[in-house]
Parts: sequence; structure tokens; C-alpha cells
Amino acid sequence: MSLPKKARISAGFSLESAAKELKISAGYLSQIENGQRQISSERADEIAKLYKRDKEEIFLPSRYSIREVLEKTS
Repeated sequence: MSLPKKARISAGFSLESAAKELKISAGYLSQIENGQRQISSERADEIAKLYKRDKEEIFLPSRYSIREVLEKTS
């Protein structure tokens, strides 16, 4: 069982109820839990907050992407 799924279950959420709270589809949350979707750092934060966990307890840094914006120099 994946860490996101374990965290969801231990927080007392069904797949459907967690998805509803996160305002995403249950199918999309299932894909996240099964490692079929990369998610943003912000989405990982939302999920961790809902489950009352630290993001690092649920996701490996490679499971979410962090976008770095470089300054454009002229």
C-alpha cells in the first residue's frame, strides 16, 4: 500500500471523501496514490494538510515537482 493511501486511511478518509475535500476527482486522487501522476508541491501541501501530516511523510520529493523560475537578464 502506498504512503499517500496509508496516510489517507489513517486520517479516516475514504477515497471519495478525501477527493471531495481536495476538490479533485476520486480517479485523480487514486492516480496520485498509485504513482501514476506527478503533482505540484502545492497539491502535495494540500493533501498533507488534509491528512494532518508533513508533506515529506507522505511524498518523496521526486513525487511532486517544484518549478524554479529564473530571472531573465537582458
